[in-house]
Amino acid sequence: MQNVFYAETRDEKINKIAELKLDVFIDDLEEVLTDKSFPKETRKVLFGSGTITDTEISTMHSWREVGDELFGEIDSSVILAGAKYVCPDLNCTSVQRVEGRGNSKIFRVETSDGSIALKVYPDLAVDNRLRRNAEWQALNFLQQNKMRVPRPVQTDSELNWSLIEWIDGAPAEPRNQAHLDQAASFIKNLHQASHAITSGNEFGLATEACLNPSFIENQVNNRLAALESVEDSALREFIDNDLSPTLARTIESTRRLMVDNYDAILDKKYWTLSPSDFGLHNAIASPQGDLVFFDFEYFGWDDPVKLTADVCLHPGMSLDENAQQRWISEAKKLFADDSNFGLRLNALYPLYAIRWALIMLNEYRSDKIKNRLNAQSRMQSDIRGAQLKQLEKAKSMLKNADRTVL
Repeated sequence: MQNVFYAETRDEKINKIAELKLDVFIDDLEEVLTDKSFPKETRKVLFGSGTITDTEISTMHSWREVGDELFGEIDSSVILAGAKYVCPDLNCTSVQRVEGRGNSKIFRVETSDGSIALKVYPDLAVDNRLRRNAEWQALNFLQQNKMRVPRPVQTDSELNWSLIEWIDGAPAEPRNQAHLDQAASFIKNLHQASHAITSGNEFGLATEACLNPSFIENQVNNRLAALESVEDSALREFIDNDLSPTLARTIESTRRLMVDNYDAILDKKYWTLSPSDFGLHNAIASPQGDLVFFDFEYFGWDDPVKLTADVCLHPGMSLDENAQQRWISEAKKLFADDSNFGLRLNALYPLYAIRWALIMLNEYRSDKIKNRLNAQSRMQSDIRGAQLKQLEKAKSMLKNADRTVL
């Protein structure tokens, strides 16, 4: 190892930075970077989990982020090498980036045996949710139960990558009744498979599972708090004049309807396994019309009411009121053994609508936009446009908080 320098004091360190005429200096100590004698020509990077208001200092949370920022994103040669490392038996010939909608990067890797998908999950140093683990476990479980999902090929915990069967086809259509019927059948089969599990410890809770009303209230309040520091007049007007008053009324109404069960955890016998981001936005139709469902990063146990409400409200589904009512009718039949299902759905639906309105405002949050940019390179050029578009969607979503669904 060469060119390693040791400095006993801050002044010595800053003098050495100036002497070496460094282009970039990375430190986990804010006081070094904000020192008045720090050389102006050297780019400052604060490394760690904190944030800083100084616009001259970049904040990075992981070495993957540092590498992407300073040297550019990984290119096709690195992806091919990674695919061969994860699965040495593959004869990989080419790779192509596929623009995604979510937070993971997707690549189509061509091999001598056909195409496979390589999924690069968000950096665990930035987002510590074990998405790869959850999806890998879910895909294997669903395959074992003969459900229509991509075949898991190989995974690697060190790279936080997975290789998954590539599915060719057209996007599923929310207005296609046959597609909605297949989605309902998938959930029915999943619910049946859930209750065939002898040990509930095989899976954890779904991401942001809501096993009682107070869980949802806390999630909504946390999402709202995360937007408090955002300085944007249009956002503030919407939150202060529309969302916050609606939330106050909704919580009061929900507490009144769920007075005996607001803080009580739902009995485990009523839990169901849930993809937690389920819908036709995450399905591909084969030429024969059969749907294959994908994206199980948030898979786990949850209240079926949340699953039902999320399908109705998810912006990727865009279900009209008639389609929502058909979905709710199917869900009521499927979860008929849960005598309080209808009560919970009617009481909690408005809270889920507010939760979705806040999810739509993630583009305003610095902690969320990094994942979006990681997966969707085209967003880089028009973040402001994306924010305003999402704000309008949030306004439309909030109207669902005043609906009665049963």
